[in-house]
Amino acid sequence: MFCEYCGNRIDDLHKFCTKCGRATSTNKDKEIISEDKTHVSLEEKWWQRLLKVVYILLYFPLLVIVPLVWSENSSSYSGYYAGQYRYEDTYAEAFWYSLLTLIIYLIVLRMIKLATLYITIGQKPNWKKEFKKLF
Repeated sequence: MFCEYCGNRIDDLHKFCTKCGRATSTNKDKEIISEDKTHVSLEEKWWQRLLKVVYILLYFPLLVIVPLVWSENSSSYSGYYAGQYRYEDTYAEAFWYSLLTLIIYLIVLRMIKLATLYITIGQKPNWKKEFKKLF
């Protein structure tokens, strides 16, 4: 490729001419295209920001749900023996039920997110990528 301004030979990977310092024509085309994408993406960004805020707010019920599941399963009534009510601590059960609740909630939340992105923006679901990341 050659520079349009000075005629110097330029590598295809270079963004600027090494002799005169001007941008190559392919870079200008890319800049024009990126400006158009920027304009479109600015219009779409408010929807994406709103969806992100809603998605983050959907994590807050976990602060109530997990402790409720823990408290329901941490002790159980084992019966009436010798004139006393007996309760057993079952922290192992409470831990596993709380963990299971957390995992199910996160999976359902991810599926809602993917469905929302597909319906509102038309973004094809990327299942592997979405379930590999934590949030």
